[in-house]
Amino acid sequence: MRWRSVCLSILAVFLVTEVQTRLVRNHVSSICSTWGREHFKTFDGDVYQFPGLCEYNLVSDCHELYQEFSVHLKRTEQDGKPTVSYVLVTVNDLYFHITKTRVVVNSELVTLPYYQGGVQVEKNAVYTKLQAKVGFTVMWNGDDAVMVEIDNDYVNRTCGLCGDFNGFPVFNEFMHNGRKISPIEFGNKHKAHRPNDDCEDPYEEEELLQTKTVDESCKEFRTPCEQMLITESWSSCIKLIDPEVYIQACVLDMCGCSNSSDDFCVCSTLSEFSRQCSHAGGQPPNWRSPQFCDKQCPYNMVFEESGSPCMDTCTHQDTSSLCEEHKIDGCFCPPGTVFDDISMRGCIDKSDCQCKHINIYDAGEVYRQDTEECTCFEGRWICVSLQRRALCSVEEGSHFTTFDGKAYTFHGDCYYTLAKVERKDDMSPKFTILAQLVPCAHQQFDTCLKTLKVLVNNDRNNVS
Repeated sequence: MRWRSVCLSILAVFLVTEVQTRLVRNHVSSICSTWGREHFKTFDGDVYQFPGLCEYNLVSDCHELYQEFSVHLKRTEQDGKPTVSYVLVTVNDLYFHITKTRVVVNSELVTLPYYQGGVQVEKNAVYTKLQAKVGFTVMWNGDDAVMVEIDNDYVNRTCGLCGDFNGFPVFNEFMHNGRKISPIEFGNKHKAHRPNDDCEDPYEEEELLQTKTVDESCKEFRTPCEQMLITESWSSCIKLIDPEVYIQACVLDMCGCSNSSDDFCVCSTLSEFSRQCSHAGGQPPNWRSPQFCDKQCPYNMVFEESGSPCMDTCTHQDTSSLCEEHKIDGCFCPPGTVFDDISMRGCIDKSDCQCKHINIYDAGEVYRQDTEECTCFEGRWICVSLQRRALCSVEEGSHFTTFDGKAYTFHGDCYYTLAKVERKDDMSPKFTILAQLVPCAHQQFDTCLKTLKVLVNNDRNNVS
């Protein structure tokens, strides 16, 4: 018996560990991303810079006669800062044009959340998210960063700025006919040619000149970038992700910034390193402050670098415990609260959640319907059955109606039990109701009710 208990304990620990491992597994190898002024990370782990401002194929299913999906994007500059102006997603016969302020599907403006043809589009305080059943997810922060996560079914089947997803860095993406090609040449190959589009490709010659001068002129920025990324607070991330490529991206950001005191010079790359840490199963620190790379959230939500995307709400209070999606950055409710998705009051205590049944009811309010009385408690209805009077009847000596409303006709010549009730507690009597039916005096073929007796506690001496 003792061994059985030990085995069951080990099995329970194993199952919990297996679930936790599944929930925090490393997703980095199935994620492609772009951020900042010109940074890209392929599915296979290459990080490179491509400054193109045209529309480009970020990732597509390229190895079938029929293309299941494609994701395009276009960057632009606003006030000297880069931003993604739109994202285009095609899934079979659906065409999504996503901008900062609206979503258009097949030339028709739609409201979010939107679901059709196996594609769901929704928006939270930070991201616009498109998830397709064919096996990929696109997330855009409405500014400079776009992420695409893809199923393993597409291994070695993709093309675009995200690469071929074959598991080998450099190979195929930056190799052409046996020679290594530059990031700009690679990026230009994936330009989406649109009618009347006069957008010009970046010049490869400029890249060669810039590379020679960047190394010398940007050395001064390496130390501050290392001080921001290689610290004890980032230790769980550094164990999972090599910070070197992000240090180099940080150096390029600071070097290319006209105003080195501008937060954006480093915020975008720090944010990406933080996101990649979450994808890898690490726990990035809350490195922002009101004075540095601050993020504002609506209502009374707080920004976290790594939290569950499945938010508990008044109507769905167990969402986070059932969530299998990996953690992301975003706006979340403080611990111990849930989001009020009924009256949209922000994050509240569960005890303050309202309930909805046609109308909205505050906590503690009562709703009555038929045989139930329901009280709103922590966003859920607690209902009890109401006792109601039931009627049994005998009419004209032969027409009966039961407590449940069933009507029938019966002719008899004897005493019959109409009802027998057992005591419901020590204070209540039990009783039996008897009815005597006899043939009617003036109607030979009919019966009449002659006598009605009530026996209390089955005592025949106590008859009324």
